[in-house]
Amino acid sequence: MRKSSVRRNAVAGQQNSLSRRIYRNRVMYLFMLPALASVIIFSYVPMFGVIMAFQDFSILNGYLGSPFVGLKHFQRFIARPEFWLALKNTLGINGLSILIGFPLPIIFAIIIFTLKDSLFKRISQTISYLPHFVSWVVVSGLVYRILDVNTGVVNNILRSFGGDPVPFMREPNYFWAIIITTAIWKQLGWNSIIFLAALSGIDAEQYEAAIVDGANGRQKLIHITIPGIMPTVGLMLIFTIGTLVNANGNVSFDAVFNLRNPLLSTTANTIDYYVYAQGIASGNLSFSASVGLTQSIVALGLVLTSNMISRKAQGYGAF
Repeated sequence: MRKSSVRRNAVAGQQNSLSRRIYRNRVMYLFMLPALASVIIFSYVPMFGVIMAFQDFSILNGYLGSPFVGLKHFQRFIARPEFWLALKNTLGINGLSILIGFPLPIIFAIIIFTLKDSLFKRISQTISYLPHFVSWVVVSGLVYRILDVNTGVVNNILRSFGGDPVPFMREPNYFWAIIITTAIWKQLGWNSIIFLAALSGIDAEQYEAAIVDGANGRQKLIHITIPGIMPTVGLMLIFTIGTLVNANGNVSFDAVFNLRNPLLSTTANTIDYYVYAQGIASGNLSFSASVGLTQSIVALGLVLTSNMISRKAQGYGAF
């Protein structure tokens, strides 16, 4: 009896302590409510819609009236060559974007961090952040103008050196390079923010001790800076690998949608665009839902696998 009463008192004390902490930080929790509501409304509520992937869904009949067809739509998209072409383009574009685009914000953050606090540093940071806030509609318009065969800056330079103009936005072979370069340029500064925060969290006394020991810049980079941000790099890499098959990385659906054109379809049609074309443009809602559900499951598997590998290799993971 005494043990049970002690346990009840301990639980009651924890509950009172939790309620006091919530009340004390009530203003901060109120600030969290809009973000929490947004996640619930736009991320969790739509999950109910995955049921249409297993139905011949009709808007008129709704979820309850549409017939259940099992894995019919999954078998359909697996048998279509258009899906495999979209998968190839998605893996190629996102894979190269991760391979090239993931290290660059880290390098940029280290360069900015090593600069002395000055007007040049602040201007450089501001200029690097600005492209993130520019709409892909505007960015794609600029890309088309810059690469235009007749009036584009790039082709004018080629002509000035005696070369022939290149129809960059009409030749499928150039699309991957164009979209990856544009996406990395647009997100470079923004993606470096979290690494700058990690660099700022490194204890300054470590650098002071290294200077006393006579360490040069390269030695401080190898033995202090890089180890200091490795947990953050590992965490971001885990989440980035999850974007290998979807459009949440540098190369978003907006990028593909605005930069592609029918002449580039063989290299520009990604899975996300395929889902849009089948679901929104053609009205095949159940078919596109099955593709999207498979895409999400694969992305989750990639995140879990990379997290497991990180835990075994480095001793820590994202969760």
